[in-house]
Amino acid sequence: MAHLVLVETTPTAGFKVVSEAVALGHEVTFVAHSLDPYLAAEGGEEALKTPTRLLTGVPTTDPAGLLDVVGSLHRKHPVHGVLALSEGHLPATAEVAEALGLPFESTAVMRRLRDKHAVRELLGAAGVAQPAFRRALTVAEAVAAAGELGYPVVVKPADGFGSLHVGVANDAVEVAALAEAVTGTRSYGRGVAGSGVVLLEAYVPGPVVSCEMVTVDGVSTPYGCVDRMLAPAPHPVELGGCFPAELADDVREAVVRVCADALAAVGIRRAHTHTEVVLGPDGPQIIEINGRLIGGYVPTMINYVLERNIYHDVVELALGGSPSPSPVHGVGCIRAITAPVSGVLTGIDADAARQAPGTAEVMLHARPGQEVRPARNNFDRLGFLITTAATAAEARKAAEEAHDLVRVTVDGDGHGAGAGEGDGDGDGDGHGDGRHPAGDAS
Repeated sequence: MAHLVLVETTPTAGFKVVSEAVALGHEVTFVAHSLDPYLAAEGGEEALKTPTRLLTGVPTTDPAGLLDVVGSLHRKHPVHGVLALSEGHLPATAEVAEALGLPFESTAVMRRLRDKHAVRELLGAAGVAQPAFRRALTVAEAVAAAGELGYPVVVKPADGFGSLHVGVANDAVEVAALAEAVTGTRSYGRGVAGSGVVLLEAYVPGPVVSCEMVTVDGVSTPYGCVDRMLAPAPHPVELGGCFPAELADDVREAVVRVCADALAAVGIRRAHTHTEVVLGPDGPQIIEINGRLIGGYVPTMINYVLERNIYHDVVELALGGSPSPSPVHGVGCIRAITAPVSGVLTGIDADAARQAPGTAEVMLHARPGQEVRPARNNFDRLGFLITTAATAAEARKAAEEAHDLVRVTVDGDGHGAGAGEGDGDGDGDGHGDGRHPAGDAS
């Protein structure tokens, strides 16, 4: 039996790695700044019963403060591995791992990945295909940079995640509005500070996919690619996707190659990674690299297709092992459930969706009584459903049919709407195609 420490996670879904680690016979200590974000989510109280112990009031983004807590724990209950699935907590976790001599990616690399502009510069130096980009510290600089890049242009925080304040701008007015939101963001919650730095990127049209990989001793191996259904501009929220993505062999090989080159360029040696790519007119281009497993309920979808649990690989890597991907069986599709209008959520009825052909699982994490709105970022999504089938087309069709059976009621429109009716974030073209930009899946 080993002892693992998990530093923050995503509400509800992020505790699946805990339950799997415990099922494997390990102890897990969950360390958090506050339990409030987890208790606020549907199923949060039950999820928090999963860890062996809870430590709260911990400065989880402050390396010294986090080390004080985990170091003290280590002296009483020796720690054998650390985990972090939350983007903003990776650098501090890496520093703790280094101090305690535990397996993890280096602090330098994890800090680097939190600075998307620094990553862009490294990719450029290595000749890895990516969109043209500029960095801005003020709204005026952002407007000037957009003029240099040309419209449309992608505007995002240089240290953001979850599609927060990410948008496509078609003119200087839209750039200014997006840049103002970025420069004004100094906190992402749970102790994660915002730099206020704006990253602008030339818009690249084309489908968006992600490549899920594990890197051991600098050798990166793919699990496969996930395609994306993104809401149209100006709010490119991730609405769903299929694994494995339906790609021609040469395209898949090109995606894997550019992602492996990107991971090498930024120095990844030991990590699960989630790298987003746009399949542009000139071939695959890197959107961004995340130094952890893909987030939300996508790993659950992947599990159905692998016919084993990818979280076991996460645990194995954290304990110093060398996990490797395995063959897939069929195709899975995940579909987000969103609010049709803004207001107070009064109910979500997914019973019919659960019984629909092809449905493997339905997960709801919104609670009646909370304020909701048509999704503007990934955190606005109310839940997900997963379907499986022999082909991507069949899995996607089953997901859309099940999605249409979900009834979301919001006090503000006076009636129940199917989850696909009147979604203010849009549904893309219904075939999983997305366009740059993409946000973090977690």
